[in-house]
Amino acid sequence: MGRIPMTVRIGQVSKIDYKNGLISATYPDLDDAVTDDFPVFSFTGEYKMPQVGDHILVLHLSNGESAGIVMGGYWNEDNPPAVYGKNVWRKELGADPSEAYMQYRDSRITFHDPAAGSHTLKSIDDRLKSLESRMSAVEAKV
Repeated sequence: MGRIPMTVRIGQVSKIDYKNGLISATYPDLDDAVTDDFPVFSFTGEYKMPQVGDHILVLHLSNGESAGIVMGGYWNEDNPPAVYGKNVWRKELGADPSEAYMQYRDSRITFHDPAAGSHTLKSIDDRLKSLESRMSAVEAKV
């Protein structure tokens, strides 16, 4: 099988079609040329679109600059990771970092959302055990 030539470019999100999972990008180094709508790579079927203005990596296919796939964002000076380190995993769920996330760090799994705050699986388990104990005490009195 022959080698398929591809081009990788860095651009910025200029327009988003949320329903169809498409993005058009601008290339500042090409006088802000705007691409056609390209599909966003869906890693394991995950849906999370970048925001307008985000830096993205675009893989252009062998048939030229008119076709491509938006591979997604990348860490940079304007977009640093919220946490980092060995054995750290974090999934941002909201549009803004730290708005809502799931995280594994220091042998703990933490869930955070703006309404409920942060909770580890252990703290959730402890609260459930406390409720079960209190419920048993109430049932014993009935």
